[in-house]
This record gives sequence, structure tokens and C-alpha cells, in this order.
Amino acid sequence: LDVIAHAHLPIFHTEHCVFARFLSEGNSYVDCGHVCTRHTVHLRDQSGADNLVLADMGCRNTVFTAQAQSGVHSIKEWRDVGIGRLRVELVDEGPEDVEQVILNYLGVLSGDIRPRDAWENLKHIRDSNGREGGVSHGSLRNGVERRAGEISNNRFFEDVY
Repeated sequence: LDVIAHAHLPIFHTEHCVFARFLSEGNSYVDCGHVCTRHTVHLRDQSGADNLVLADMGCRNTVFTAQAQSGVHSIKEWRDVGIGRLRVELVDEGPEDVEQVILNYLGVLSGDIRPRDAWENLKHIRDSNGREGGVSHGSLRNGVERRAGEISNNRFFEDVY
């Protein structure tokens, strides 16, 4: 069994092609020139976050949240219940930042990096525009927080980890 420990979640899917609309004279896959294979598009939201847009083979677009959901604080709990594999899903990170993401999760797994330190490092991972996307707990908050019904501040993690 593996768990997705890090991922940019899809915000929404659409049949409307952002690439065709803004980067070509076409209206559909028939006449757009498949600009999605040559360009990267982000939609900037009201908070200033750059959300990646990807087109699939059917020309549907998926918008992914700029902020990655991270379970770095739950790794020890997952290991204790027998989860032996973690999956890291990346969509828009450059090679250097990919390496940093992987090294931080490996460091927490080996005990060389505290989860709160990895969390701080993960907050600074950049997208292809060079903008930091940050991280959130999302649905990956740990068991103590689930039982409490709300996400606590980082002091909780300093005490536990």
C-alpha cells in the first residue's frame, strides 16, 4: 500500500481549452495547432497564486492548485500503521526543486530531517514561473488533528516531532 504524501490537487476540469482560446487562432483541437504541447499556462487567482493548466489527449483542461498538499507531518504515523511506500506527485516543479522535494521526504523517512523543517523547506518550492506555491495539510492532516476537528498551528508539530 502506498500513500500520496505530496500532490498538487486538481481544482477543476473543463472542456473549454484555455490554450486554444489564448494561444492560437483556432477554436478546437481541429484548428488550434496543439499549442498545449509547446506552451505552459498558469491561471493566476485572486490571491496571486499561479495554478497550472494541463491539457489531456482529449483537449480537456485540468487546473491544479499552486499549493501542494503535504503529509510530511504524518509520515511517522503512516509508517507505524504499516504503510511502506509514499508517492510524491509533481506537476510543475523544476529539476532542482524536484530534488529538494524528494530529499526532504527521504530525510523525514530516515529521521535525518524533522517534519517541521521539511515543511519549511517545502513551502519554498517554485513552479515553472519561479513562484513559490507553498504547502497545505489539506486532507492529509494527522490523526490527532482529525480527532480534534481542526488543524492546529505549527506549535503542535514542534511538541510532537
